[in-house]
Amino acid sequence: MSNFSGAFDLSKLTNQNPAQGNGNVVSGWLIPADEQVLRRYLQLSESVPVLMLIVDGSEVSNALSGLVEQVITAAKGRFAGIQVDIRTSPQLAQAIGVTEAPAMAAILAGAPTPLFKGLVTQEQLVQVLGQVLQMAAQSNLTGTVSVSEAAAEPVRKLTPEHQDAVDAVERGDLVDALAKFEKLVVEYPSDQEIKAGLAQVQLLHRLQNPVTETELDKLFAQADQILITGEADAAFDLLLTRFATDFDLRDQIRQRLLDLFTVTGDSHEAVLAARRKLASLMF
Repeated sequence: MSNFSGAFDLSKLTNQNPAQGNGNVVSGWLIPADEQVLRRYLQLSESVPVLMLIVDGSEVSNALSGLVEQVITAAKGRFAGIQVDIRTSPQLAQAIGVTEAPAMAAILAGAPTPLFKGLVTQEQLVQVLGQVLQMAAQSNLTGTVSVSEAAAEPVRKLTPEHQDAVDAVERGDLVDALAKFEKLVVEYPSDQEIKAGLAQVQLLHRLQNPVTETELDKLFAQADQILITGEADAAFDLLLTRFATDFDLRDQIRQRLLDLFTVTGDSHEAVLAARRKLASLMF
């Protein structure tokens, strides 16, 4: 993986014993885990190294989750990944001796091995995972996994209410769309697609009705304008620079950053980098 300059190259072990484990199909590179999923991945760990990420919904956890998913994806099937929320499944974290998040463990042949706690850099993560691959190779755990195409591109039918909100956007009625999406977010607070829709409509509404009464308003408006030109990293840097020095307005700046992350997409490289910087500034 040439994008990790100077770090351990995960591709060095990619093609060893290619026939082993090629039938292992997973629904995603890093999936949420409950007890049933964990049991299935314990079985999978008999042929493929499994990474278990413990999170708690904090900015540090979100940043690490994005980074881990990025690296696992780039490893092209050398790892299977699960993510456990310690708030909703504390027993799963406690089963491997973890009481704080974020943290990560590797599961090899059913046996968990703690790897690290807290936020790590991309280079540090790749180096740790390279060591996991070495340990796995010593135990002949050199199988691979692939992501199901059906799982990777799910077809979702929108509810009538959600479709109404989308239709309002398409006909240019942003006031109606905003009201509909705000109602949907209350009714379906865990629906990420609805949250993304609201964030996008809010951005469009701000662009049509800019507010520049205060210096912070002007900063937010500038970030919006930069974002729509395709320079997401520049928009995030603008807000992060102010976040680093303006402690009184941190809550507002952080919330606007989260909104822009949602608009841009959690898997976008600029979002992953900005989340890591935001986490480091907060702690």
